[in-house]
Amino acid sequence: MKYKNTIYWVDLNRFDKKPDKSTLIEMSKVLGRHGFKVNILTGYGVNKYYNSSSIFNIKYFKSCNRGWIFRISLLLNILTWLVKNGTKDCVYILHPNALFITPVLLLLGRNKVHLDIRTVPVEIHTVKDKVDKFIYWTIPMSLFSRAVKSHSYITESLKNAVVNEFRINEIPYCIWGSGVNTNMFYPVKTDSRSYDQFNLFYHGTVTENRGIMSVVNAIAQLDKKSNRQFRFIIVGDGSGLTHIKEKVERENLSHCIEIKGMLPYELILQEIIAADCCICPLPNRPEWNISSPLKIFEYMACAKPMIVTPIPAHKDILAKQKYVVWSEGDDSNSLINAIEDAYVHRMYLSEQAKAAPELVKKRYTWNYLGNQFSLHLSSYVCLESFNSTAVIESKKTEMI
Repeated sequence: MKYKNTIYWVDLNRFDKKPDKSTLIEMSKVLGRHGFKVNILTGYGVNKYYNSSSIFNIKYFKSCNRGWIFRISLLLNILTWLVKNGTKDCVYILHPNALFITPVLLLLGRNKVHLDIRTVPVEIHTVKDKVDKFIYWTIPMSLFSRAVKSHSYITESLKNAVVNEFRINEIPYCIWGSGVNTNMFYPVKTDSRSYDQFNLFYHGTVTENRGIMSVVNAIAQLDKKSNRQFRFIIVGDGSGLTHIKEKVERENLSHCIEIKGMLPYELILQEIIAADCCICPLPNRPEWNISSPLKIFEYMACAKPMIVTPIPAHKDILAKQKYVVWSEGDDSNSLINAIEDAYVHRMYLSEQAKAAPELVKKRYTWNYLGNQFSLHLSSYVCLESFNSTAVIESKKTEMI
């Protein structure tokens, strides 16, 4: 196969412990089908994650496994390898924390550099968090975000927030949000369940600012006052999981709160299918209001009813959908009311949710998003030069 260009996508994470692998995996697959040779350059914590697809490659690099030194050592090892193995024809996709290598790439004449921004810094609680934000967000974005050929963002709202913070003007950009692989996430007919049991499901990153503890508190209160069996299943990992485990142990909640930890991407479908209802309890915070929640699309693709908080990111996708229960807020009392409402109307919600997969297929598949991202890279990054006037007149490729 003759490739358009080789892509080196730098991801400064322990890929095996990364909660959201699907974004890189699925987008790499689509770009591969469009003729790009995609290589994800990343690190690992315990065990290397090996993908089953031959469409793209994952190359792992060693690093010092200590705190803030991890990303620095990983980036230096990746840069050393790129200097030896990269070429001027390669496309380099960087996240903000990897922008430090931009000057070296440009000095070597490797100017096909694209900046992909998935989020703004979140979970800023400690002095270390503030230092990390300054080093891996503020400095690289201030110094190098204008030196690349183009940008991409997860939502238009995120783009506006970044432009306002760093005064980035006249840079070609595209929007590609979260999506879903409908070959991996789809409706599955299940046996009828006991009407006395209601399984609520969440998967993804578990941190303090994502509302998960409020759901745990709500389930704990429902367990005490109701003769129904409400269960909350959590799949994922993160800094907030410790407090949840401590509460479950302290209050003997293991019969109604089940923590499964990280599971392979390929096993998430069966967990969603086993649920009566899924939940996304994100609080009303700036970082979530400009996001594109990946799990929402996976729940929709599986035709599952949902409980969600009334934040803009949820309203943009789920407004007027009849299989959604909207909580009044992200506090435990609001979630108790929403969970009880979802339980009472479970049959109606399940019936209405049968329409969700068709909506996903129209606008939110990785194929749809990847087609547009491929077009953007081909138009703005892969060309040796481009007409600056045309860029100014049409600097945005709309995705969603």
